[in-house]
Amino acid sequence: MPDSTELKHLNREEIRSVTPDSSASSTQGLTPNDLPAGYYYSKNFIGSVAGVCLMAISLYLGYVLPANTLTTINEDLGPDPNYILISTSYTLISGVGLLLVGRLGDIFGRRYFYIGGQTIGFIGAIVGATAQNIPTLIAGAVLTGCAASVQLTFTFVISELVPNKHRPAVNSGLFLSTMPFAAFGPLIAQLLVKNTAKGWRWNYYLNCITCGLSAILFTLFYFPPGYNQLNKGKSRWEQVKKLDYVGLVLYSAGLVLLLLGLSWGGSSYPWKSGHVIATLVVGIVTLVLFALWETCAPLEQPFLPTKLLKNVNYVAVCVAASVGTMIYFSLNVLWPQQIAALYTTDPVQAGWLAFTIMGGLGVGFQEMISIIMSALICKPEDIGLASSFLAAIKQVAGTIATAIYVSILTNRLSETLAPTVTPAALNAGLPESSIPALLKAIAAGASDALDSVPGMTSKIAVAVGEATKTAYSHSFQTVYFTSIAFGGIATIAAFFSRSIDDKMTSEVARKLRGTGASNDDVSRSPKVV
Repeated sequence: MPDSTELKHLNREEIRSVTPDSSASSTQGLTPNDLPAGYYYSKNFIGSVAGVCLMAISLYLGYVLPANTLTTINEDLGPDPNYILISTSYTLISGVGLLLVGRLGDIFGRRYFYIGGQTIGFIGAIVGATAQNIPTLIAGAVLTGCAASVQLTFTFVISELVPNKHRPAVNSGLFLSTMPFAAFGPLIAQLLVKNTAKGWRWNYYLNCITCGLSAILFTLFYFPPGYNQLNKGKSRWEQVKKLDYVGLVLYSAGLVLLLLGLSWGGSSYPWKSGHVIATLVVGIVTLVLFALWETCAPLEQPFLPTKLLKNVNYVAVCVAASVGTMIYFSLNVLWPQQIAALYTTDPVQAGWLAFTIMGGLGVGFQEMISIIMSALICKPEDIGLASSFLAAIKQVAGTIATAIYVSILTNRLSETLAPTVTPAALNAGLPESSIPALLKAIAAGASDALDSVPGMTSKIAVAVGEATKTAYSHSFQTVYFTSIAFGGIATIAAFFSRSIDDKMTSEVARKLRGTGASNDDVSRSPKVV
């Protein structure tokens, strides 16, 4: 250790690096006065912000654009009945990996998770862009899903590096950078299909660009507190041995089975089929075992510390935020169907109409508040855990809501379609013997299917079209009434939340290294000897 004479010649930043236990304190729990001059204008900070913005954009490119062109993709590479797995595998993998990335990032540091995640996303996008069949595209979706488990944490990567009171502004800026693809994604996807030679493959070309650039920026400029700064005197092997592997297996297996069962129900298999029931039951039982293990087992470093779930404010935020995600996920599925059924089948017009619901300010407002509150309620060392668990819960809630809403819509249509369309068709002059063929043609959904119905005329087709819209309108109405109940749950949860105004301070959770006036990294300062 340097003597007092040597310390006199060291600046404030260097003194921290040579005093005991300084590695953690020099990068966590700081105030703006502790930050070096030029912190916000340094190449490392600006490069990190640019990398995170591109990472956030790649998150939406990886899901929104492919999800809005699945039918086109299946027509081009298929037909393959498993094409829906392009979206399902993405959400499954990202939902499972999210909590793992957040938890391990808190312990080992985030730098290499983000470099690795964006590199995997780059490879997955290449696989998708060059795929010649649906199974290959599903494999690419698995890789982009792994990347998404990292990308979904973009909300706290930069906000933890700035004062608490500036986090709302920082998060707003990050979300603003994603707006072109988060809000206009459906329209952009359809325009690419309609106006480019490569069509839907541009979904993946764009993702290649954002993932690749982001990985390069993280490699060159993103230097958050590393392992030595986060862990005082503990070796990596010690931390690896303390990891909760049983909890990890139970959580991953249970969540995969639950999400898979929900995704299968009503689409790949009937809800009452053995595939769906067995998968859901085993998944739920496994998650219950995970909860018991985390609560009762004597774990030194649990995968999901129960202290987080004992925080009423945090739980209230999670419940309220999950409802917002339920609305967002379900609208991604239902609103395009409603547009096609009631308004237009033109892809470009449908894309513009999709923007009117995707840009809902209410859900966005709720999303922003929940993200900020969840990170400030917990301790700085648990930011990744708290934010990732919130995001994982929202993924599950969104999948559950989609399954519920689609099931309600399907059941209501089976109840209203025939009674509404049949009288309209008969009154317009369609022979009664043609009713079964008519209902089959409507179920097929093809615009030319009605032409094959015996006795069909243009007058009858108009009457049938209006009656079909009426049936769909009543069915969607039931779905929206159901969503009111979920909104009520969110409102009740909001009353249990508590103000975090006292947390909006000048404290900085973690300092980015290498941001001083001379761009010297903390790790290059004199060390303890």
